Amino acid sequence: MDVRILNVPRDVNEWTVTRSIATVVHRPEFTPRRRNEHVVARPINFKIKLNPSKAGGVGNDGSGTLTLPTWEIGLKFLKWVEDEPLRIEGKRVKFRQSGGARLYDAATLDKTPYTSPDIEEEHQQKLWDLSEKFRVNTVQFGVFYRPSYPSNDREPLKPRAYSIEWERRYDIDSQGWLSFEYDHKVIRITLGSEMNDHVGSSIAISFANIQKIAVGYDGDPYICFDTFTPPIFEEIDFHRTLTGDKEKDGRKYRRRIGSLNEGHRNVAPYAYHLRLLVYNGSFDMPARFKEMCKIAGLAENIVILCDWRNKVDAYRRDFFAPKRLYKLQQEFRRLPWSIAFQLESLLHNCLLHTDDLCTLLKQVQVMCKCPDYGEEHIGGLLRIFHEKLQVCSRQSPLKCFEEVSQNFTKSNVALTLPRGTGNFLCYHVTFTPTRMVLEGPYPTQSNRVIRMYEDYLDRFVRVDFRDEDRLQYRWDREVDGTTFLDQRVGGILRGGFELAGRSFEFLAYSSSALREHSVWFMSPFYHSQKGPVNAEFIRNNLGNFQDTKLLRQPSKYAARLAQAFTATDPSVKIRNTEWEEVDDLGQQPYLFTDGVGTIAKSLGDKIWATLCAGRGVRREGTVQPSAYQIRFLGYKGVVGVDEQLDKLSSGIRMRLRKSMNKFAVSEAEEAEIEIAQSFERPNTCYLNRPLIMILEDLGVRVDSFKRLQEDEIAEARTINDSSAQFRKVLVAHSLGRSYRLPDLLSKIEGLKLDLQARQAIPGFDNRFIRQIRRVSMLDILRDIKHNARLRVPESYLLVGVADEGPAYQAAGMENVYTLPDGHIFVCIQESPDEKPVWLEGSCSISRSPVVHPGDVQRVRAIGKPPENMVCLFAHMKNVVVLPSVGPRSLASKLGGGDLDGDQFSVILYEPLLPSDAEDAANYEHAETRTIERDSTVEDICDFIVEYINSDVLAVDYPKQGNKVDIDNDRLPRTLIRCKPDWHGAEVVSPRKTDYYESDRALGVLYRSITFEDPEIEPVNQDGQQPPLTDPISLRLEGLVKPHLNPGLRPDGLLEIFKRYVEELNYICATHVLSSTSGNRLSEAEIVAGTILAKCSQKRWRKDRTFRMRLHASTLVRDIQRQFVDLSTANREQIVDGLSTAWAAWEYSQRIQAFGASSFGLIALGVIFDCLDKLGGVEVRSPDVETE
Repeated sequence: MDVRILNVPRDVNEWTVTRSIATVVHRPEFTPRRRNEHVVARPINFKIKLNPSKAGGVGNDGSGTLTLPTWEIGLKFLKWVEDEPLRIEGKRVKFRQSGGARLYDAATLDKTPYTSPDIEEEHQQKLWDLSEKFRVNTVQFGVFYRPSYPSNDREPLKPRAYSIEWERRYDIDSQGWLSFEYDHKVIRITLGSEMNDHVGSSIAISFANIQKIAVGYDGDPYICFDTFTPPIFEEIDFHRTLTGDKEKDGRKYRRRIGSLNEGHRNVAPYAYHLRLLVYNGSFDMPARFKEMCKIAGLAENIVILCDWRNKVDAYRRDFFAPKRLYKLQQEFRRLPWSIAFQLESLLHNCLLHTDDLCTLLKQVQVMCKCPDYGEEHIGGLLRIFHEKLQVCSRQSPLKCFEEVSQNFTKSNVALTLPRGTGNFLCYHVTFTPTRMVLEGPYPTQSNRVIRMYEDYLDRFVRVDFRDEDRLQYRWDREVDGTTFLDQRVGGILRGGFELAGRSFEFLAYSSSALREHSVWFMSPFYHSQKGPVNAEFIRNNLGNFQDTKLLRQPSKYAARLAQAFTATDPSVKIRNTEWEEVDDLGQQPYLFTDGVGTIAKSLGDKIWATLCAGRGVRREGTVQPSAYQIRFLGYKGVVGVDEQLDKLSSGIRMRLRKSMNKFAVSEAEEAEIEIAQSFERPNTCYLNRPLIMILEDLGVRVDSFKRLQEDEIAEARTINDSSAQFRKVLVAHSLGRSYRLPDLLSKIEGLKLDLQARQAIPGFDNRFIRQIRRVSMLDILRDIKHNARLRVPESYLLVGVADEGPAYQAAGMENVYTLPDGHIFVCIQESPDEKPVWLEGSCSISRSPVVHPGDVQRVRAIGKPPENMVCLFAHMKNVVVLPSVGPRSLASKLGGGDLDGDQFSVILYEPLLPSDAEDAANYEHAETRTIERDSTVEDICDFIVEYINSDVLAVDYPKQGNKVDIDNDRLPRTLIRCKPDWHGAEVVSPRKTDYYESDRALGVLYRSITFEDPEIEPVNQDGQQPPLTDPISLRLEGLVKPHLNPGLRPDGLLEIFKRYVEELNYICATHVLSSTSGNRLSEAEIVAGTILAKCSQKRWRKDRTFRMRLHASTLVRDIQRQFVDLSTANREQIVDGLSTAWAAWEYSQRIQAFGASSFGLIALGVIFDCLDKLGGVEVRSPDVETE
């Protein structure tokens, strides 16, 4: 309802009137809209609009409009102010009914919360205070460098200088202005004259990207930005046609670009630090700029006012002139690839300028001519030098290289990865809008194609496309990124790139990698048997695509190629007479067996034995999987263990469904079954934000979520109570696996030890163990607060398989039990030592992501199946079996799921079971985009560009290829400027002017948890005690000494430790979330398997954490093999390995050095493994009774 306001004091603003009216409509008599008892009652929202004064200025004309969400509230308000008149500044204000409000306005007020006028007024004041602009005379891009370094430890480090690599003046025939964009947290420099130029440009520097700003005088005032990454460059249309519609006129008028002009393009990849010469007005510009930075929210210590003592001197050094770059890269071409790549990384990662690189290059060329140094050695040395250079500030690069060279030996080369492990050492290239960032090599999971060319691994590189901050591309509505992506990303995909003397061309991608905007490139090579091999040759040999409909569907064609690039582990080969294709159960489009087949138990046994050997896993310590996600020839999906197949006389050991067959492959005598995932343990079921919102809408009470969160927080804080509780928390949150920490704690507990000493039980806690617990607890609490990740009791996340009973019934088998419609089967077994548990009763089932209320369905778990009938799934553990009868498959009801690897949340926890029910959405597949000719690699490249540009929720987009029309579709906008408080970014403290208190469950949960980042203690600060006098050593000594080889001298132990520390340092420096120089992970983060740094994109943290964990686990296994390879060792070798590991355990306690603590954990694990092989661990202690 609209209410006309009259007789308003002409000098008041809308905020003053809002405060006055709020005293009425927020009274209890107006019945506030209260959703639940856990939040403050939500006050009625309304809007005030005062008419501007006809005389101009900032006042009003004494009238305005009050908009209320409903007629009921409006009429009640009019009655109230008639009985009790409202006065503003002593003047009685009059109100008159005006009519109905616009439907959009009324709906907006009804749906959105009331925002305090104090917040909005403060926000407006900030915008006013930051409205001043600074005139920019000259724009310069260059690099910081040190003209000299201290000659000794006492000499102070002199200020850096600035090399001008490109500049342009904007004070003669153009203009430049610096302004603050408070809402976007950006400093923007707008370049170009609207009078003289049709197109201008802008440079945007986000507040989060600023490391330091130096402001001072160099004749004219200057502002020098030291940023972590390059800024954002955009083009602006000055004279675009305006329609008068703000929404249309504000759409796509800015375009992303990679440089300001051709000259700038040449130096942009190497010189991204911005320096501005600013107009010298009548005021103190540096002081005024610093003041405005403070108003904008930048930390005061970021902006440095420079005088003659700390002035940043600027010179034209031309480090990155085209001729110098060309000569340098010609020299790189003459070097072996692994060496040239590392030199290129020093250049492209902006660690060395060309003068320093030329000096280093001479040293490297001398080493290459020396027979004592091999290619692998020099490449490994440069890789370590790259890492050291990031933290070496007082030494010159040459001095740093000399020190690294002196300490580097042949045993320090990169990790050794035996064939058959499923991993290989991969080089990584990231293309940003202005540059390329190089990493590696480090362990990456292999795939079918990589294993086909194991002698040519360095010809394959992983390429990512990301924004300057290494996060995925994100556009504002007013920015057009399509053209830029087509030029930058599409240009590289279609044209390839050159690096270190090699030409690389686009090969393909895997479906999971595409979600991370990552693809495979390769450099053509000559194969000893196959001849010339390039990307086209590999793609053409993956399947029989000619004359198929698939070849006219670029997205689906690319998705089928992607099957061969899925990260998999090798397992066993199967002959073509041992498998067959069978029909699916059900009808299109809702097949009951969509994506799932079966394997014989005997075949499953062989697969699991092969996987355990490759992963270094003890088979007897795990539950053998009942299902695997596989890739096999042109098939993909899941296979469940079917014990009936072993009884067949035909010799068939694997049955694959037609729905699993994605493309034809040439007949072969035998082929390998590749394992994408094995399901040996049940995954923990967690709530997340989308699921909480859906469950709340389906009637689940807020206090149910709140109680779960309180229990989860309490559980996390029990991590300090005992070793068993520490282990329980690690297992529940999948932490510490790379170092086998949960298993190690279990072994230590077997020695009758605990974290803290109690009664007759000694305590083994130390500073490093405490640090791991702190890191782990913070990781858990952060996930709870920012992701609402709450563990659900009595619930699991399980891969789905189909009930095969109807298939056997159709084949004539009698007395077969089949799951009824709406029923599921789940049997859980955590470990071989625990008894299986059959889930029974009413439960809910869903899969992520949930977007529709019908994505959560109520079903019934049957418990233990009848024993007097043939049940095809009775033996299956840690999977959820879905029925194969009914009008529609259960999986298809759950967000359009299938059974090719989807995992389902099965929740039995009563308080979370929905009281309301919704019918499932249809989720019918869209028609795949088809063209009138056969697809080419250019079509695939175009599709990748389109995918990155419209990376949206539709998970089938990579297959269907129907892009979202972002330009013409009216995508939803937020109703109000402020966001709910639970949206508050993890990166910085949320500004109160940007958020409101949400009364939904997510808001309640978000505000209920607070924590501070803990101070990480230095690791090796315990009181120094003699080695082997700690409780663990005292318990183990009597068990170990009888087996030690007294004649063994572990002379190579120091080299093993050095090699470990060098690689650990590389892991800490490489797998960080930001490109900040010197930013590193801690040793405790690596052991726990988490990254604590804040990040606004969860997928980026998840990807980096996965890479870090894989790298760390590979290192751990490599060091374990240096002690002893237990998979092949005889008793004498096991004894020698135990002796070496015991010496390593003693050494780790004797030294105070980075890496010693985690090195000791590896050694301790080997000690326990060797003792197990030699007869087990039995504690014999006079003061502790054994059980």
